[in-house]
Amino acid sequence: MDMDRLRPVIDTFSFERCKGGNQGFNRILIQLFGLMGHGKSSFINTCIFVWQDGEYQSWAKTDEECGGGHHGGLTMNRIPHKLTSNITLVDNRGLVTMNPYETGEIFAQLGNLLPLGKQVEWSRGFGLVDRIVDSEKTVKTSDFIVPVLVHSLKKTILPEERADLKALLHTAKDLTGIFPIVVLTHKTFGNLVAVEYTFKEMGIERIFAFENYTREDHFRTRGRHEEVLSFLKEVIRDAQFRVEHQKRDPVKEMQERKQFVLNYVHERELKMEQEHLGRKRALEQAIRKKKLQKQEEELERERQRRRQAQEDEERRLSEEFGKQRLVDQARHEEEFRAQEETIAKKPKRPRGIFGWRKKK
Repeated sequence: MDMDRLRPVIDTFSFERCKGGNQGFNRILIQLFGLMGHGKSSFINTCIFVWQDGEYQSWAKTDEECGGGHHGGLTMNRIPHKLTSNITLVDNRGLVTMNPYETGEIFAQLGNLLPLGKQVEWSRGFGLVDRIVDSEKTVKTSDFIVPVLVHSLKKTILPEERADLKALLHTAKDLTGIFPIVVLTHKTFGNLVAVEYTFKEMGIERIFAFENYTREDHFRTRGRHEEVLSFLKEVIRDAQFRVEHQKRDPVKEMQERKQFVLNYVHERELKMEQEHLGRKRALEQAIRKKKLQKQEEELERERQRRRQAQEDEERRLSEEFGKQRLVDQARHEEEFRAQEETIAKKPKRPRGIFGWRKKK
């Protein structure tokens, strides 16, 4: 579908036009999430530039446009960008790593449990629960949530990251009731076919690839414009289908999302406590093992010391015995020589024909 037919579909979208009415929904929240530095803010700038079809601006500030130094993670708040009266793009804070604390914050953002325009904190423990409870009066139940994962083809998906990424996508689906749409940015800088295949293996059906407009490169092309408008049309069609073909209760769904995240935090803390206890037990066992090993080493050293002392004593006694034997032998030899000398000096009686002469 070309631009002239796509624009009216997007511009006239309203939940009021759905069969059976809006069921309590007023607008679509296109919730962008993912790892930091993958182009969420640049994608928002691209969508607004295409939709307004005016001069390019940095509606969502990017790291590159601010001189760098933020390592691709400039967005610290949940920043809404109104596209039409019924469609809003949300630039959520990106993940640094997919650890349980940061993913918990992402799920709270995706569930629309934290207020828009407020700073997002990576809180540990049950701090996230307190913030969700404090935000109950400020979040809107009338927002229809569409989760969109943004991934840059400049970033390689490592084999050890695939399981965590798949778990993130499937948990986002369980939370929102919608399997996330995947937006691939920098599509000419990587192996598009291979990355699409990787996400399809994770169960993703809707994948869009873009080359974002930037301050340095915002030369309009029909292809880029139609790709962005086609993406927005797909988001609208999916939202309309779900509202028209499913019985919805926004208030109940908000409560279910809240309970989902609260359970996630509870299970996370329970698991972290179990891991902490496991590490503590392992440390205690290691300390005991080291202590026993040290005791065994000390006993072995004592045994060796005694054995060496015994060997030294035996060697000393042997040496003394050898010396004493030499002394005794020398003494015996001396006595024997003395006896021989005494015998030699004793006068001999003259000997007759028939033996020794008798003394007169």
